[in-house]
Amino acid sequence: MRVQKTQQVERAGVSWVEHLVTNDLGWLFREQETADVGIDAQLEVVDAATAEATGRLLGVQIKSGDSYFKAASDTGWWFVCDADHVSYWLGHSLPVVVMLYEPEAKRVYWQHVSDHTVVSTGKGVKIHVPRGQELTAASTQDLKPLARSRTDAPAVADWLTAGVEEPHRQVEFYERLLSARLFAMFPGCSIGGREWGPPLTMTVRMSHPRVPSRLGPMIEVALVTSNLQAEEYAAEVGALRRFVPVVIVVTCPTQSDALVLTTSTFPDVFVTAWSPDGSNDAGLKNNMVEALGLATSGG
Repeated sequence: MRVQKTQQVERAGVSWVEHLVTNDLGWLFREQETADVGIDAQLEVVDAATAEATGRLLGVQIKSGDSYFKAASDTGWWFVCDADHVSYWLGHSLPVVVMLYEPEAKRVYWQHVSDHTVVSTGKGVKIHVPRGQELTAASTQDLKPLARSRTDAPAVADWLTAGVEEPHRQVEFYERLLSARLFAMFPGCSIGGREWGPPLTMTVRMSHPRVPSRLGPMIEVALVTSNLQAEEYAAEVGALRRFVPVVIVVTCPTQSDALVLTTSTFPDVFVTAWSPDGSNDAGLKNNMVEALGLATSGG
């Protein structure tokens, strides 16, 4: 029986990632059964000081071969995949990392699959894998904060929803959590209530860059609960051609509920998912920073 070249490359990729994880990172590598669709292995963080396994895990999807390095960018490569796979990874109980193996150079590059790194192409999705994120011993500094215990997300979800059963109370609850998170991200900001009505949740005004006592640029924030609501509201406010950037925040109780969002076609409307457990803070902050830049420049 002939062995396909692609099978050999795939096995080489998994084996090399295992080698790097075990020897360079000093972590545990557990290859998954082929029946576990979309996840090739689990990585478990090992405490470097005590050499004890921590129980904090990452799911890994490994893609091997030169074909995955054809869609190059200035700073890395675009990994193109279908929305079903990405939805599976975003909905996994563990954070998922995609790793690309370059056979000739024997190098591995990685990217965390999150609402911030997933980009819709219309027909599918793509994820940018930076050249600067090569899997080496130094990768522990970036990968360790992503890893978590299987029980983390359910525990956070239970805590977040405890005693908040009525839909309107849940909306108010998430509004307060979002307001607190934004203030923590931008300590100099002033957060106000609705000025234009639902689904607009709040206005965020930053302190003036040169005169901290004065208020500077303003950003409007809308809180919605689904991608469909985000699309409808983006079309509504985008068509108005207003002069204030809008950040539409799609709430997800935890990262396991995250969605593949439709990117706004309007330059002054930004769409991001956000989870009160903090797992999507990077996407929220990056969108706020982009909106702030637009507000500061005057559009």
